[in-house]
Amino acid sequence: MSGNAIASTEAEMEVDHGNDSATGYEVIFRNTPLAICHLRNRAFVRCNTRFEELFGYARGELDNKSVRLLYPTDESFRTIGENYGHFFERHDTFKDERPIIRKDGSVVWCIVTGSLLDSSNPRLGSIWVVQDISEHKRTEDDLKASVEKLEILVHQRTLELHKHVSKLEQEVATRKRAEDVANEHREKYEKLFHMLPIGISITDDGGRILEANRQFTELVGTPEKPPITWQQLPQRFFLSDGTRVAKKRLPWRIHGVQKDSIKNIEIGMREEESRKQRWLSVSSSLLELKGQKMVVAAFTDITYRKRIEELERLRHAELTRLGRINAMAGMAAALAHQMGQPLVSALNYLQGCRLRLEHISGAAEISQSLGLAITHLDQAGEILRRVKDFVCKHAPERTPENINEVIQDTLSFLSFDVHRHNVTVNLQLIPSPPPVPLCKIEIQQVLFNLVKNGIEAMSEMEPESRILTIGNEISPDGRSMKIFVQDHGIGVEKRAAKRAFEPYFTTKPDGLGIGLTICRSIIESHGGELSFSKTGERGSKFQFTLPI
Repeated sequence: MSGNAIASTEAEMEVDHGNDSATGYEVIFRNTPLAICHLRNRAFVRCNTRFEELFGYARGELDNKSVRLLYPTDESFRTIGENYGHFFERHDTFKDERPIIRKDGSVVWCIVTGSLLDSSNPRLGSIWVVQDISEHKRTEDDLKASVEKLEILVHQRTLELHKHVSKLEQEVATRKRAEDVANEHREKYEKLFHMLPIGISITDDGGRILEANRQFTELVGTPEKPPITWQQLPQRFFLSDGTRVAKKRLPWRIHGVQKDSIKNIEIGMREEESRKQRWLSVSSSLLELKGQKMVVAAFTDITYRKRIEELERLRHAELTRLGRINAMAGMAAALAHQMGQPLVSALNYLQGCRLRLEHISGAAEISQSLGLAITHLDQAGEILRRVKDFVCKHAPERTPENINEVIQDTLSFLSFDVHRHNVTVNLQLIPSPPPVPLCKIEIQQVLFNLVKNGIEAMSEMEPESRILTIGNEISPDGRSMKIFVQDHGIGVEKRAAKRAFEPYFTTKPDGLGIGLTICRSIIESHGGELSFSKTGERGSKFQFTLPI
Protein backbone atom coordinates (compact mmCIF):
# COMPACT_ATOMS: atom_id res chain seq x y z
CA MET A 1 0.00 0.00 0.00
CA SER A 2 1.32 3.40 -0.93
CA GLY A 3 2.08 6.13 1.64
CA ASN A 4 -0.77 8.35 0.42
CA ALA A 5 -3.26 5.56 0.80
CA ILE A 6 -2.10 4.86 4.37
CA ALA A 7 -2.40 8.59 5.31
CA SER A 8 -5.88 8.78 3.82
CA THR A 9 -7.00 5.72 5.80
CA GLU A 10 -5.64 7.15 9.07
CA ALA A 11 -7.47 10.49 8.49
CA GLU A 12 -10.74 8.64 7.85
CA MET A 13 -10.27 6.69 11.09
CA GLU A 14 -9.69 9.94 13.08
CA VAL A 15 -12.87 11.48 11.63
CA ASP A 16 -14.84 8.34 12.47
CA HIS A 17 -13.38 8.42 16.00
CA GLY A 18 -14.38 12.14 16.38
CA ASN A 19 -17.88 11.42 15.19
CA ASP A 20 -18.14 8.49 17.60
CA SER A 21 -17.04 10.75 20.52
CA ALA A 22 -19.54 13.48 19.62
CA THR A 23 -22.28 10.89 19.35
CA GLY A 24 -21.29 9.52 22.76
CA TYR A 25 -21.43 12.95 24.40
CA GLU A 26 -24.78 13.60 22.77
CA VAL A 27 -26.16 10.34 24.19
CA ILE A 28 -24.82 11.20 27.65
CA PHE A 29 -26.23 14.76 27.47
CA ARG A 30 -29.70 13.57 26.34
CA ASN A 31 -30.03 10.68 28.81
CA THR A 32 -28.32 11.94 31.98
CA PRO A 33 -30.74 11.88 34.97
CA LEU A 34 -29.97 15.52 35.76
CA ALA A 35 -31.90 18.34 34.05
CA ILE A 36 -29.32 20.22 31.93
CA CYS A 37 -29.66 23.05 29.44
CA HIS A 38 -27.36 25.22 27.35
CA LEU A 39 -28.21 28.98 27.37
CA ARG A 40 -26.96 31.88 25.30
CA ASN A 41 -28.25 35.45 25.83
CA ARG A 42 -30.99 34.15 28.14
CA ALA A 43 -32.35 31.83 25.40
CA PHE A 44 -32.27 28.00 25.25
CA VAL A 45 -29.78 26.52 22.79
CA ARG A 46 -30.44 22.91 23.77
CA CYS A 47 -32.07 21.03 26.65
CA ASN A 48 -31.70 17.38 27.59
CA THR A 49 -34.60 14.95 27.98
CA ARG A 50 -34.73 15.21 31.78
CA PHE A 51 -34.94 19.02 31.60
CA GLU A 52 -37.80 18.91 29.08
CA GLU A 53 -39.67 16.24 31.07
CA LEU A 54 -39.21 18.14 34.36
CA PHE A 55 -41.01 21.19 33.01
CA GLY A 56 -43.51 19.38 30.76
CA TYR A 57 -42.14 20.23 27.30
CA ALA A 58 -41.72 18.01 24.25
CA ARG A 59 -38.34 17.27 22.77
CA GLY A 60 -36.84 20.35 21.13
CA GLU A 61 -39.84 22.51 22.11
CA LEU A 62 -37.68 24.83 24.22
CA ASP A 63 -34.86 25.19 21.69
CA ASN A 64 -34.21 28.84 20.76
CA LYS A 65 -36.94 29.99 23.18
CA SER A 66 -36.46 32.66 25.90
CA VAL A 67 -36.02 31.53 29.49
CA ARG A 68 -38.92 33.89 30.27
CA LEU A 69 -41.14 30.78 29.85
CA LEU A 70 -39.84 29.46 33.19
CA TYR A 71 -40.32 32.70 35.21
CA PRO A 72 -43.51 33.38 37.21
CA THR A 73 -43.78 37.03 36.07
CA ASP A 74 -42.22 39.53 33.69
CA GLU A 75 -41.06 41.53 36.71
CA SER A 76 -39.11 38.60 38.17
CA PHE A 77 -37.56 37.91 34.73
CA ARG A 78 -36.49 41.57 34.40
CA THR A 79 -35.19 41.84 37.98
CA ILE A 80 -33.05 38.70 37.75
CA GLY A 81 -31.61 39.96 34.46
CA GLU A 82 -30.70 43.37 35.93
CA ASN A 83 -29.21 41.97 39.16
CA TYR A 84 -27.26 39.05 37.69
CA GLY A 85 -26.72 40.05 34.05
CA HIS A 86 -23.00 40.58 34.64
CA PHE A 87 -22.57 37.90 37.32
CA PHE A 88 -20.05 35.75 35.41
CA GLU A 89 -17.76 38.74 34.88
CA ARG A 90 -16.84 38.49 38.59
CA HIS A 91 -17.72 34.88 39.53
CA ASP A 92 -17.25 31.38 38.09
CA THR A 93 -20.39 29.60 39.32
CA PHE A 94 -23.95 30.76 40.02
CA LYS A 95 -26.22 28.91 42.44
CA ASP A 96 -29.68 29.86 43.63
CA GLU A 97 -32.91 28.36 44.92
CA ARG A 98 -36.06 29.62 43.19
CA PRO A 99 -39.55 28.61 41.96
CA ILE A 100 -39.84 27.75 38.23
CA ILE A 101 -43.11 27.58 36.26
CA ARG A 102 -43.88 24.41 34.29
CA LYS A 103 -45.70 24.42 30.96
CA ASP A 104 -49.00 23.56 32.69
CA GLY A 105 -48.58 26.50 35.09
CA SER A 106 -47.63 24.47 38.17
CA VAL A 107 -44.67 25.55 40.30
CA VAL A 108 -41.53 23.48 40.78
CA TRP A 109 -38.98 24.50 43.41
CA CYS A 110 -35.47 23.98 42.06
CA ILE A 111 -31.81 24.55 42.83
CA VAL A 112 -30.28 26.20 39.76
CA THR A 113 -26.49 25.96 39.19
CA GLY A 114 -24.72 27.47 36.20
CA SER A 115 -21.29 28.30 34.79
CA LEU A 116 -19.77 29.50 31.54
CA LEU A 117 -18.80 26.92 28.90
CA ASP A 118 -15.56 28.82 28.38
CA SER A 119 -14.67 31.69 30.73
CA SER A 120 -12.32 33.09 28.08
CA ASN A 121 -15.16 33.24 25.53
CA PRO A 122 -18.46 34.18 27.26
CA ARG A 123 -20.23 34.33 23.88
CA LEU A 124 -20.36 30.51 23.81
CA GLY A 125 -23.00 30.72 26.54
CA SER A 126 -23.45 28.87 29.80
CA ILE A 127 -24.42 25.38 30.95
CA TRP A 128 -27.10 25.05 33.70
CA VAL A 129 -28.07 22.15 35.95
CA VAL A 130 -31.52 22.17 37.57
CA GLN A 131 -32.42 19.97 40.57
CA ASP A 132 -36.04 19.41 41.56
CA ILE A 133 -36.39 20.04 45.32
CA SER A 134 -40.20 20.21 45.41
CA GLU A 135 -40.35 17.10 47.55
CA HIS A 136 -37.78 18.60 49.88
CA LYS A 137 -39.91 21.74 50.10
CA ARG A 138 -42.99 19.69 50.91
CA THR A 139 -41.01 17.90 53.59
CA GLU A 140 -39.97 21.29 54.98
CA ASP A 141 -43.60 22.43 55.01
CA ASP A 142 -44.61 19.23 56.80
CA LEU A 143 -41.78 19.77 59.26
CA LYS A 144 -42.91 23.37 59.88
CA ALA A 145 -46.44 22.12 60.53
CA SER A 146 -45.06 19.55 62.98
CA VAL A 147 -42.98 22.25 64.67
CA GLU A 148 -46.06 24.47 64.98
CA LYS A 149 -47.98 21.60 66.59
CA LEU A 150 -45.04 21.03 68.91
CA GLU A 151 -44.94 24.73 69.78
CA ILE A 152 -48.65 24.63 70.64
CA LEU A 153 -48.04 21.62 72.87
CA VAL A 154 -45.04 23.35 74.48
CA HIS A 155 -47.15 26.47 75.00
CA GLN A 156 -49.83 24.41 76.75
CA ARG A 157 -47.22 22.77 78.96
CA THR A 158 -45.65 26.17 79.62
CA LEU A 159 -48.96 27.60 80.76
CA GLU A 160 -49.32 24.73 83.21
CA LEU A 161 -45.76 25.31 84.38
CA HIS A 162 -46.49 29.05 84.76
CA LYS A 163 -49.35 28.23 87.08
CA HIS A 164 -47.06 26.21 89.32
CA VAL A 165 -44.36 28.88 89.09
CA SER A 166 -46.92 31.56 89.92
CA LYS A 167 -47.79 29.81 93.13
CA LEU A 168 -44.13 29.50 93.97
CA GLU A 169 -43.54 33.18 93.12
CA GLN A 170 -46.32 34.21 95.44
CA GLU A 171 -44.59 32.40 98.25
CA VAL A 172 -41.23 33.95 97.34
CA ALA A 173 -42.81 37.39 96.96
CA THR A 174 -44.26 37.19 100.40
CA ARG A 175 -40.82 36.45 101.82
CA LYS A 176 -39.13 39.17 99.75
CA ARG A 177 -41.66 41.89 100.41
CA ALA A 178 -40.05 42.86 103.65
CA GLU A 179 -36.61 42.92 102.00
CA ASP A 180 -37.91 45.04 99.08
CA VAL A 181 -39.39 47.59 101.43
CA ALA A 182 -36.04 47.85 103.17
CA ASN A 183 -34.14 48.27 99.87
CA GLU A 184 -36.64 50.71 98.38
CA HIS A 185 -35.49 53.59 100.51
CA ARG A 186 -31.86 52.89 99.70
CA GLU A 187 -32.57 52.82 95.95
CA LYS A 188 -34.48 56.10 96.14
CA TYR A 189 -31.67 57.82 97.95
CA GLU A 190 -29.08 56.31 95.59
CA LYS A 191 -30.97 57.56 92.53
CA LEU A 192 -31.39 60.96 94.11
CA PHE A 193 -27.68 60.95 94.96
CA HIS A 194 -26.71 60.42 91.31
CA MET A 195 -29.41 62.69 89.84
CA LEU A 196 -28.56 65.75 91.92
CA PRO A 197 -27.34 68.71 89.80
CA ILE A 198 -24.49 69.30 92.25
CA GLY A 199 -21.42 67.13 92.70
CA ILE A 200 -21.17 65.19 95.96
CA SER A 201 -18.19 63.28 97.33
CA ILE A 202 -17.55 61.36 100.53
CA THR A 203 -13.91 61.38 101.66
CA ASP A 204 -12.30 59.50 104.54
CA ASP A 205 -9.59 60.87 106.83
CA GLY A 206 -6.89 59.49 104.52
CA GLY A 207 -8.06 61.49 101.51
CA ARG A 208 -9.64 58.50 99.73
CA ILE A 209 -12.86 59.25 97.86
CA LEU A 210 -15.22 56.57 99.14
CA GLU A 211 -18.19 57.52 96.98
CA ALA A 212 -19.08 60.18 94.41
CA ASN A 213 -22.06 60.88 92.19
CA ARG A 214 -22.07 61.36 88.41
CA GLN A 215 -22.09 65.14 88.56
CA PHE A 216 -18.92 65.10 90.65
CA THR A 217 -17.08 62.90 88.15
CA GLU A 218 -18.19 65.25 85.35
CA LEU A 219 -16.99 68.31 87.28
CA VAL A 220 -13.53 66.91 87.90
CA GLY A 221 -13.34 65.68 84.30
CA THR A 222 -12.97 61.92 84.86
CA PRO A 223 -16.38 60.40 83.92
CA GLU A 224 -14.86 57.13 82.65
CA LYS A 225 -12.82 56.39 85.78
CA PRO A 226 -13.69 58.22 89.01
CA PRO A 227 -10.61 59.17 91.06
CA ILE A 228 -9.66 57.08 94.11
CA THR A 229 -7.94 59.87 96.04
CA TRP A 230 -7.78 63.66 95.78
CA GLN A 231 -4.05 63.40 95.05
CA GLN A 232 -4.82 61.57 91.78
CA LEU A 233 -6.82 64.47 90.34
CA PRO A 234 -5.03 66.14 87.39
CA GLN A 235 -6.39 69.60 88.29
CA ARG A 236 -4.80 72.42 90.26
CA PHE A 237 -6.86 74.32 92.82
CA PHE A 238 -6.60 78.02 93.67
CA LEU A 239 -8.47 80.73 95.56
CA SER A 240 -10.12 83.84 94.12
CA ASP A 241 -6.90 85.85 94.57
CA GLY A 242 -4.93 83.24 92.60
CA THR A 243 -3.28 81.60 95.64
CA ARG A 244 -2.65 77.95 94.92
CA VAL A 245 -4.15 75.40 97.35
CA ALA A 246 -2.29 72.13 97.88
CA LYS A 247 -4.48 69.06 97.43
CA LYS A 248 -3.65 67.82 100.93
CA ARG A 249 -4.83 71.18 102.33
CA LEU A 250 -8.15 71.39 100.47
CA PRO A 251 -10.80 72.86 102.80
CA TRP A 252 -13.13 69.86 102.50
CA ARG A 253 -10.52 67.35 103.64
CA ILE A 254 -10.07 66.30 107.25
CA HIS A 255 -7.19 68.09 108.92
CA GLY A 256 -6.47 70.04 112.05
CA VAL A 257 -7.95 73.37 110.93
CA GLN A 258 -11.37 71.94 110.11
CA LYS A 259 -13.64 71.93 113.14
CA ASP A 260 -17.17 71.32 111.92
CA SER A 261 -18.21 72.39 108.43
CA ILE A 262 -17.59 74.95 105.67
CA LYS A 263 -20.13 76.83 103.62
CA ASN A 264 -19.95 78.26 100.09
CA ILE A 265 -16.20 78.54 99.66
CA GLU A 266 -15.38 79.65 96.11
CA ILE A 267 -12.40 77.83 94.68
CA GLY A 268 -10.96 77.59 91.17
CA MET A 269 -9.91 74.40 89.40
CA ARG A 270 -7.64 74.31 86.35
CA GLU A 271 -6.63 71.28 84.27
CA GLU A 272 -2.91 70.86 83.67
CA GLU A 273 -3.01 69.97 79.96
CA SER A 274 -5.96 71.85 78.45
CA ARG A 275 -5.74 74.77 80.91
CA LYS A 276 -9.53 74.60 81.11
CA GLN A 277 -10.74 76.44 84.19
CA ARG A 278 -13.81 75.95 86.39
CA TRP A 279 -15.10 77.73 89.44
CA LEU A 280 -16.75 75.76 92.23
CA SER A 281 -18.75 76.73 95.29
CA VAL A 282 -18.01 74.13 97.97
CA SER A 283 -19.82 73.29 101.21
CA SER A 284 -18.91 70.37 103.43
CA SER A 285 -19.79 68.76 106.73
CA LEU A 286 -18.08 66.27 109.05
CA LEU A 287 -19.70 62.86 109.45
CA GLU A 288 -18.79 60.01 111.78
CA LEU A 289 -20.09 56.53 110.98
CA LYS A 290 -19.11 53.39 112.88
CA GLY A 291 -16.21 55.20 114.44
CA GLN A 292 -14.79 56.44 111.09
CA LYS A 293 -14.60 60.14 110.31
CA MET A 294 -15.70 61.23 106.86
CA VAL A 295 -16.42 64.50 105.05
CA VAL A 296 -19.45 64.93 102.83
CA ALA A 297 -18.79 67.77 100.36
CA ALA A 298 -21.15 69.41 97.85
CA PHE A 299 -19.71 71.07 94.72
CA THR A 300 -21.72 73.56 92.64
CA ASP A 301 -20.37 74.70 89.27
CA ILE A 302 -20.40 78.53 89.31
CA THR A 303 -18.21 79.00 86.24
CA TYR A 304 -21.02 80.61 84.27
CA ARG A 305 -21.81 82.98 87.13
CA LYS A 306 -18.14 83.97 87.43
CA ARG A 307 -18.01 84.66 83.69
CA ILE A 308 -21.11 86.85 83.96
CA GLU A 309 -19.54 88.70 86.86
CA GLU A 310 -16.36 89.23 84.84
CA LEU A 311 -18.38 90.49 81.87
CA GLU A 312 -20.28 92.84 84.16
CA ARG A 313 -16.97 94.13 85.51
CA LEU A 314 -15.70 94.66 81.97
CA ARG A 315 -18.96 96.38 80.98
CA HIS A 316 -18.74 98.66 83.98
CA ALA A 317 -15.13 99.49 83.14
CA GLU A 318 -16.12 100.11 79.53
CA LEU A 319 -19.02 102.36 80.54
CA THR A 320 -16.65 104.28 82.79
CA ARG A 321 -14.17 104.62 79.93
CA LEU A 322 -16.92 105.67 77.53
CA GLY A 323 -17.98 108.29 80.08
CA ARG A 324 -14.46 109.67 80.07
CA ILE A 325 -14.38 109.54 76.28
CA ASN A 326 -17.70 111.38 76.16
CA ALA A 327 -16.32 114.05 78.47
CA MET A 328 -13.19 114.29 76.34
CA ALA A 329 -15.36 114.54 73.23
CA GLY A 330 -17.10 117.55 74.73
CA MET A 331 -13.77 119.07 75.69
CA ALA A 332 -12.38 118.39 72.21
CA ALA A 333 -15.42 119.97 70.56
CA ALA A 334 -15.14 123.00 72.86
CA LEU A 335 -11.40 123.20 72.20
CA ALA A 336 -11.97 123.01 68.45
CA HIS A 337 -14.58 125.74 68.71
CA GLN A 338 -12.43 127.97 70.92
CA MET A 339 -9.31 127.54 68.78
CA GLY A 340 -11.28 128.06 65.60
CA GLN A 341 -11.90 131.74 66.36
CA PRO A 342 -8.23 132.76 66.91
CA LEU A 343 -7.19 130.72 63.90
CA VAL A 344 -9.71 132.52 61.70
CA SER A 345 -8.53 135.88 63.09
CA ALA A 346 -4.88 134.95 62.50
CA LEU A 347 -5.73 133.92 58.94
CA ASN A 348 -7.49 137.21 58.28
CA TYR A 349 -4.57 139.24 59.63
CA LEU A 350 -2.05 137.23 57.61
CA GLN A 351 -4.14 137.63 54.45
CA GLY A 352 -4.24 141.39 55.04
CA CYS A 353 -0.47 141.55 55.54
CA ARG A 354 0.08 139.54 52.40
CA LEU A 355 -2.11 141.87 50.32
CA ARG A 356 -0.16 144.92 51.56
CA LEU A 357 3.21 143.27 50.90
CA GLU A 358 2.25 142.59 47.30
CA HIS A 359 2.51 146.36 46.60
CA ILE A 360 5.95 146.66 48.24
CA SER A 361 9.00 145.85 46.17
CA GLY A 362 11.49 143.30 47.57
CA ALA A 363 8.93 141.66 49.88
CA ALA A 364 8.36 138.52 47.75
CA GLU A 365 10.17 136.29 50.24
CA ILE A 366 8.11 137.60 53.13
CA SER A 367 4.93 137.16 51.08
CA GLN A 368 5.92 133.58 50.31
CA SER A 369 6.54 132.83 54.00
CA LEU A 370 3.18 134.36 54.87
CA GLY A 371 1.58 132.12 52.21
CA LEU A 372 3.11 129.04 53.86
CA ALA A 373 1.90 130.21 57.27
CA ILE A 374 -1.61 130.66 55.85
CA THR A 375 -1.47 127.15 54.34
CA HIS A 376 -0.47 125.59 57.68
CA LEU A 377 -3.17 127.51 59.50
CA ASP A 378 -5.69 126.24 56.95
CA GLN A 379 -4.49 122.70 57.62
CA ALA A 380 -4.76 123.25 61.38
CA GLY A 381 -8.31 124.52 60.93
CA GLU A 382 -9.20 121.52 58.78
CA ILE A 383 -7.81 119.14 61.42
CA LEU A 384 -9.83 120.83 64.14
CA ARG A 385 -12.95 120.62 61.98
CA ARG A 386 -12.48 116.90 61.47
CA VAL A 387 -11.88 116.31 65.17
CA LYS A 388 -15.03 118.23 65.98
CA ASP A 389 -17.09 116.29 63.40
CA PHE A 390 -15.72 112.96 64.62
CA VAL A 391 -16.33 113.41 68.37
CA CYS A 392 -19.56 115.42 68.32
CA LYS A 393 -22.96 113.74 68.36
CA HIS A 394 -24.55 113.46 64.96
CA ALA A 395 -27.70 112.10 63.40
CA PRO A 396 -26.96 108.94 61.36
CA GLU A 397 -28.17 110.42 58.09
CA ARG A 398 -27.01 108.74 54.90
CA THR A 399 -26.07 110.83 51.92
CA PRO A 400 -24.34 109.89 48.66
CA GLU A 401 -20.59 110.21 49.22
CA ASN A 402 -17.43 109.65 47.22
CA ILE A 403 -15.90 106.66 49.04
CA ASN A 404 -12.39 107.65 47.90
CA GLU A 405 -12.76 110.97 49.70
CA VAL A 406 -14.02 109.23 52.83
CA ILE A 407 -10.92 107.00 52.80
CA GLN A 408 -8.59 109.97 52.17
CA ASP A 409 -10.17 111.97 55.03
CA THR A 410 -9.71 109.02 57.41
CA LEU A 411 -6.04 108.67 56.43
CA SER A 412 -5.52 112.40 56.98
CA PHE A 413 -6.96 111.99 60.45
CA LEU A 414 -4.50 109.11 61.13
CA SER A 415 -1.51 110.67 59.41
CA PHE A 416 0.31 111.13 62.72
CA ASP A 417 0.04 107.40 63.56
CA VAL A 418 1.09 106.45 60.02
CA HIS A 419 4.29 108.57 60.24
CA ARG A 420 5.02 107.63 63.83
CA HIS A 421 5.03 103.90 63.00
CA ASN A 422 6.83 104.34 59.64
CA VAL A 423 3.96 102.66 57.76
CA THR A 424 3.75 102.80 53.97
CA VAL A 425 0.16 103.19 52.77
CA ASN A 426 -0.60 101.61 49.40
CA LEU A 427 -3.86 102.96 47.96
CA GLN A 428 -5.67 100.87 45.34
CA LEU A 429 -8.69 103.08 44.72
CA ILE A 430 -10.78 102.92 41.58
CA PRO A 431 -11.00 106.24 39.72
CA SER A 432 -14.29 108.17 39.82
CA PRO A 433 -16.27 105.67 41.91
CA PRO A 434 -20.08 105.91 41.91
CA PRO A 435 -21.56 107.70 44.95
CA VAL A 436 -22.38 105.41 47.89
CA PRO A 437 -25.21 106.29 50.30
CA LEU A 438 -23.65 106.23 53.78
CA CYS A 439 -23.25 108.02 57.08
CA LYS A 440 -19.79 109.53 56.63
CA ILE A 441 -18.93 109.75 60.34
CA GLU A 442 -19.89 106.12 60.99
CA ILE A 443 -17.98 104.73 58.00
CA GLN A 444 -14.97 106.85 59.00
CA GLN A 445 -15.22 105.26 62.44
CA VAL A 446 -15.09 101.79 60.82
CA LEU A 447 -12.11 102.73 58.65
CA PHE A 448 -10.44 104.38 61.65
CA ASN A 449 -10.67 101.11 63.64
CA LEU A 450 -9.52 98.86 60.78
CA VAL A 451 -6.59 101.10 59.77
CA LYS A 452 -5.47 101.59 63.38
CA ASN A 453 -5.65 97.82 64.00
CA GLY A 454 -3.54 97.23 60.90
CA ILE A 455 -0.94 99.80 61.98
CA GLU A 456 -0.70 98.29 65.47
CA ALA A 457 -0.44 94.74 64.03
CA MET A 458 2.73 95.76 62.12
CA SER A 459 4.38 97.70 64.97
CA GLU A 460 6.85 94.88 65.69
CA MET A 461 7.75 94.31 62.02
CA GLU A 462 10.76 95.69 60.23
CA PRO A 463 10.03 99.21 58.84
CA GLU A 464 10.33 98.09 55.23
CA SER A 465 7.70 95.37 55.86
CA ARG A 466 5.10 97.75 57.29
CA ILE A 467 2.88 98.06 54.24
CA LEU A 468 -0.81 98.82 54.65
CA THR A 469 -2.97 98.34 51.56
CA ILE A 470 -6.32 100.10 51.32
CA GLY A 471 -8.50 99.70 48.27
CA ASN A 472 -11.98 99.38 46.87
CA GLU A 473 -13.75 97.71 43.98
CA ILE A 474 -17.25 97.29 42.64
CA SER A 475 -18.88 93.88 43.01
CA PRO A 476 -19.39 91.83 39.81
CA ASP A 477 -23.14 92.45 39.91
CA GLY A 478 -22.54 96.21 40.27
CA ARG A 479 -24.83 96.45 43.29
CA SER A 480 -22.28 97.06 46.05
CA MET A 481 -18.89 98.62 46.76
CA LYS A 482 -16.25 96.52 48.52
CA ILE A 483 -13.62 98.27 50.67
CA PHE A 484 -10.68 96.35 52.14
CA VAL A 485 -7.82 97.07 54.56
CA GLN A 486 -4.91 94.61 54.41
CA ASP A 487 -1.83 94.57 56.64
CA HIS A 488 1.34 92.47 56.60
CA GLY A 489 1.55 92.05 60.36
CA ILE A 490 1.89 89.04 62.64
CA GLY A 491 -1.56 87.72 61.67
CA VAL A 492 -4.29 86.24 63.83
CA GLU A 493 -4.28 82.71 65.24
CA LYS A 494 -6.91 80.35 63.82
CA ARG A 495 -8.57 79.99 67.22
CA ALA A 496 -8.73 83.75 67.75
CA ALA A 497 -9.91 84.40 64.16
CA LYS A 498 -13.16 82.52 64.82
CA ARG A 499 -13.91 84.87 67.72
CA ALA A 500 -12.73 88.12 66.10
CA PHE A 501 -16.21 89.67 66.10
CA GLU A 502 -17.33 88.40 69.52
CA PRO A 503 -18.08 91.15 72.07
CA TYR A 504 -15.32 91.64 74.67
CA PHE A 505 -12.90 89.28 72.94
CA THR A 506 -9.49 90.83 72.29
CA THR A 507 -5.88 89.76 71.75
CA LYS A 508 -4.50 93.13 72.89
CA PRO A 509 -3.28 93.43 76.50
CA ASP A 510 -5.09 96.77 76.92
CA GLY A 511 -7.98 96.06 74.51
CA LEU A 512 -11.65 95.80 75.44
CA GLY A 513 -12.86 93.74 72.50
CA ILE A 514 -15.70 95.99 71.29
CA GLY A 515 -14.13 97.80 68.32
CA LEU A 516 -14.81 95.14 65.68
CA THR A 517 -18.22 94.40 67.19
CA ILE A 518 -19.20 98.05 66.77
CA CYS A 519 -17.76 98.07 63.23
CA ARG A 520 -19.82 95.03 62.23
CA SER A 521 -22.95 96.61 63.74
CA ILE A 522 -22.36 99.82 61.72
CA ILE A 523 -21.78 97.96 58.45
CA GLU A 524 -24.82 95.71 58.96
CA SER A 525 -26.96 98.78 59.71
CA HIS A 526 -25.88 100.05 56.26
CA GLY A 527 -27.04 96.78 54.67
CA GLY A 528 -23.50 95.46 54.13
CA GLU A 529 -21.22 92.76 55.53
CA LEU A 530 -17.91 92.89 57.40
CA SER A 531 -15.63 89.86 57.07
CA PHE A 532 -12.10 88.77 57.93
CA SER A 533 -9.59 86.54 56.16
CA LYS A 534 -5.93 85.60 56.46
CA THR A 535 -3.48 86.49 53.69
CA GLY A 536 -0.89 83.75 53.38
CA GLU A 537 1.27 82.93 56.38
CA ARG A 538 1.20 86.48 57.74
CA GLY A 539 -1.13 89.38 57.60
CA SER A 540 -4.86 89.96 57.86
CA LYS A 541 -7.45 91.37 55.52
CA PHE A 542 -10.67 93.03 56.69
CA GLN A 543 -13.24 93.95 54.08
CA PHE A 544 -16.76 95.28 54.10
CA THR A 545 -19.42 95.95 51.50
CA LEU A 546 -21.81 98.86 51.12
CA PRO A 547 -24.84 98.88 48.80
CA ILE A 548 -24.55 101.38 45.95
